Amino acid sequence: MQTSAIPYLKSWLLFFLIATVGGGLLGAVLGAILGAFLGAAGISLLDIKLICGATGFVIGLPISFFTFQWSVRTYIVDPLVRSANPQLPA
Repeated sequence: MQTSAIPYLKSWLLFFLIATVGGGLLGAVLGAILGAFLGAAGISLLDIKLICGATGFVIGLPISFFTFQWSVRTYIVDPLVRSANPQLPA
């Protein structure tokens, strides 16, 4: 059974866009807040960059994971399951 590449492309594109834009926006907002608090506490700029970078990475992990899970389930797995068993509800 061969499937079209379109669902895979659509799944990947939505995952990429949502994870990148969503992770970037959330990382920027949380990084600005965290950076302001760390700066007010007298932490050096180098340490602030390291702490905010690590925090942004950790925040991006669940966004990436759940976006990937959603896009694969929505555009790849569910259509394959429905085509294998057409009696399942949509």
